[in-house]
Amino acid sequence: MRAIAGILGFCMAALSGYGQTIVFTGQLLNNNTVVKNYTVIINGKPATTNDSGVFTTAISSSATQLDIKASDKSYIIAYPTNGRVLVPKDPSLLTQIVLEPFQSNGQLKNYLASVSGLKEAAKKGQSATKALQAKIDSLAASLIKIGYTNDDLRAERERQDGIDLFYPEISSALQDYIYQGQMLMSAFKTISTDAFKNPSALTQYGQTQNSFNQAYEKLYSNYPTYSKKMDDYWGDPALTAEFGGIVDTLLYGIGKNKIQPLNDVKNQVNQYFQSKLSNKDKNNLKTKIQAQITAQIPGITNQLNVTDQHIKQFLDRLKN
Repeated sequence: MRAIAGILGFCMAALSGYGQTIVFTGQLLNNNTVVKNYTVIINGKPATTNDSGVFTTAISSSATQLDIKASDKSYIIAYPTNGRVLVPKDPSLLTQIVLEPFQSNGQLKNYLASVSGLKEAAKKGQSATKALQAKIDSLAASLIKIGYTNDDLRAERERQDGIDLFYPEISSALQDYIYQGQMLMSAFKTISTDAFKNPSALTQYGQTQNSFNQAYEKLYSNYPTYSKKMDDYWGDPALTAEFGGIVDTLLYGIGKNKIQPLNDVKNQVNQYFQSKLSNKDKNNLKTKIQAQITAQIPGITNQLNVTDQHIKQFLDRLKN
């Protein structure tokens, strides 16, 4: 009986130890910033972070590894790999877990870049398509392990197709506006220095003005479409808002408020050549025209250059 009691006592102690829990403490980070008020799933149970990005959850004292998943399609678990987290021997230690956005993480970008590479290789009839397809299949399998579905990957491929289609259009519209605006400013400088000696310089100005008008009209008429496609394919409200600010600067801050009033200067130049003014009046008009160009063109040129730098930074973010 004593032996039986001893065995039972040992079993009860073992069961009691098995049923004990400890507290696991983790912290969620994204781009070196804590992720507040976000829920992750720890071994099937939800845990939500506080304002410090920290969460706690009770786990079995015998657990050595945990399975952590994102609770929605805002993030994926980027580290530890595949969301498998080792339980520290000291329960008081904080375990950091790195999240990346669901639609813009490194693994997904690699997958989509490989898909684009496969399309290009197929167009050129390259023999590397088999190896690329194998790489794509491997990347897809890894993405599915961290929470993507086949439908998710198909949607991401379609989204990337939209980006590949509209990025060149948006980029071209912005850059062409800047280029044509800069050319127009150069044409005005030419008027100031050469047109009064050589009226044929006005022909070059007219061509430059037409090119700028076309760039203006293209951006103006296509802006609603571009803005919607950015919402559809990039899905980042901050990028769409930034794009709207850039377009507003180009069309109104520079185009309507600064370049359009220069039509008065152009009309004065036409008056200089077409009207029968006395030499004195012509000289006065010439001086007035040159003074206006000297006063206005440098400021507009500087604003175009500053906006050009902003556009380059914006397009870099848009592309990546």
